[in-house]
Amino acid sequence: MFLKDRYPAEARCSDYTPGITPPSDVDPTRKELTSPIRSVSAHIFKARNMSRDVLSLFQTRLRRVLESGRCFSTTSAKFLAFAVAGNLKRIPMSLIMDEYAFSLAPNGWNYFRALVAEYEKEPGIPLNETSFFRFFQHPRIRSVRYLNDLLFLHQPDARRYQYNFYFGTYPWGDFWTRYSTVGGQPWGYHYDLTEGKTTRDLYGYRRNPWYRPGDTRPLEIEWNHTIALYHNLKKGYYPRRYGSLPEVVLLMRCNGDFRAVRCEGHHRLSILSQLGHVTVTVLIPPDSLRIIHEADVDKWYYVRNRLCTPEQALQIFHAFFELNGRERIESLGLPSVY
Repeated sequence: MFLKDRYPAEARCSDYTPGITPPSDVDPTRKELTSPIRSVSAHIFKARNMSRDVLSLFQTRLRRVLESGRCFSTTSAKFLAFAVAGNLKRIPMSLIMDEYAFSLAPNGWNYFRALVAEYEKEPGIPLNETSFFRFFQHPRIRSVRYLNDLLFLHQPDARRYQYNFYFGTYPWGDFWTRYSTVGGQPWGYHYDLTEGKTTRDLYGYRRNPWYRPGDTRPLEIEWNHTIALYHNLKKGYYPRRYGSLPEVVLLMRCNGDFRAVRCEGHHRLSILSQLGHVTVTVLIPPDSLRIIHEADVDKWYYVRNRLCTPEQALQIFHAFFELNGRERIESLGLPSVY
């Protein structure tokens, strides 16, 4: 698929990797190609921690493309590298959810998809009249302090006698390797009050709607950003043109069932699901845990350090398979919109 990626001859020179010239100027000798191959592959190797075996395979395939006389952009090289490394996957939208188990499946419910669905039905609707706004303003949502509170919003009894995970932490630590080894990257208004930290602007100035649910500023930002992106994606979805794909980490049960939890690209995925995309190509970041296996529960950070039991850890793990978001919106008595 990615070996066939080619760009038109009339494309701007700036679209090409420095040192790799358009087809008419390419000298297909190995000596002439060595420098650009090393330049591009070294850049990707450094940025994405590609193993040396995969790097060697990537260089071989990149050389073949260049020797064929094809134009090859940096973006194309990046996607080729991910494909060779096995980091690109085509996944059903029905198996993708956010980090709080709000699913993008047709029978699930996700607050960003609900925002888009309501806007499609009534473009002139004010933000404060949307289900998206009412969801975040609901007293039970505003009272959420921990991950457990949000996952089991509809089952208060399930939250008793548990280890409480701050937002940004999970039984396995985190989805990113660098944070999983230290128990995650906790944040939240309650976390700041309890631990004396300042995490409100961790993801941008007042950008996080979950930092202190009910704050209207991040809701206004999310509303404007999502609607603008919706209009762009309605014109077409070209991830390879812009060198960006949604990023996910997989949760894998012992029986082989899996769920894809988004790491980056929540708005994009929500909009694409509403626009009818049944499957989507995603990137599993090399600097993430990639696959979190149920069978490894005893090795997870909070279990290994005896902060929670394996049973408590698996309760949260299995929530991503058993929940889809609709059970929580219904428990709040709010319309699901779609």
